[in-house]
Amino acid sequence: MPSLAVTGEVLHPTPPAKIDLRNLEAVRREMGKVYREMRSNEIQPESGTRLVYVLDRIGKLIEVAQVEQRLAELERRLFK
Repeated sequence: MPSLAVTGEVLHPTPPAKIDLRNLEAVRREMGKVYREMRSNEIQPESGTRLVYVLDRIGKLIEVAQVEQRLAELERRLFK
C-alpha cells in the first residue's frame, strides 16, 4: 500500500470525544478519570492538575447555577 505522502491523501486528526460535563456527577467521574490517568502515567501530573482545576471550576459553576434555580423557585413560591 502506498504511503499517504505518495498518494497525496490528507490526514485529518480525529477530534477528541465529547466529555459529558452536564452535572456534578459527570464532572466527578471526569476528575476520577484524570486522576487515574495521572496515576498510570498516561498524562503528566502538571497537565492533570490543570485539567482537574478546570473541572473543579466547572463543578462550582454547576453548583451556583443549581442554587440560583432553587432560590428563584423559592422566591417564586414565596411571592406568589
